[in-house]
Amino acid sequence: MTAGADLVGSGFPRDLAESAPLTLPVSIVIRANLTTADIAETLAVATGRAPAPLRNRRLRGCLVAHRGCGMIFLDEDDAALVRFALAHELAHFAGHYLTRRELAIARLGPGIVDVLDGVRAPMAQERLAGILTGCPLGAFTDVMERDDGVPLTAAAEIMEYEADEAAFLALAPIGIVIARTIERGNGVGRQAVTMTLIEAFGLSASDADRHAPRIVNAIGRSWPSLVEQLRKAASEMERERHM
Repeated sequence: MTAGADLVGSGFPRDLAESAPLTLPVSIVIRANLTTADIAETLAVATGRAPAPLRNRRLRGCLVAHRGCGMIFLDEDDAALVRFALAHELAHFAGHYLTRRELAIARLGPGIVDVLDGVRAPMAQERLAGILTGCPLGAFTDVMERDDGVPLTAAAEIMEYEADEAAFLALAPIGIVIARTIERGNGVGRQAVTMTLIEAFGLSASDADRHAPRIVNAIGRSWPSLVEQLRKAASEMERERHM
């Protein structure tokens, strides 16, 4: 197999459960029938405080982040659902928590750590500095509460959308999905893309159905140049395999 073929064909489905703890300060806990009550109880034991008054409901995944570290809870479900839920929570940790925390420390100094960890409230000058430098201050926001599955605030909704987008790009990069779909020889329509996402990238049927339109739209915007290039590359790789 050539290097080009290996680039397109290997490494998927991605198993972030093995690689994430090696590169990020996170631990992963998988439980059967995960609920908000489980999370509240875990936090109460860890902090010594009374459980948060959350309405009990099932969860696919949840991130708890504090003092620069994270704990990701996942519902013990089929592998495809766990795969996406983990990528989604890792996006929250890396993008919405850790990056913002490191930016605030870099711009405002190590003295801001107690504010970020909720030990004390920010002083007036720290609030002003946070605004001027674009660093949100305070403890990591709780956005777990939902109304029939819908986030309660616009900020929470944006965070969920961003985490979904990052998870899809991590698990099924658009260019590689297009190349694999063409290589499979079943056309580049939505059904073919969906099947590629399920069979080659390990997404669940529901997650694949949500991501497929992005791929199809990318194909439409790039047609015919990108798709023709990918088809040609796939054809060349196939010939090389049989040499």
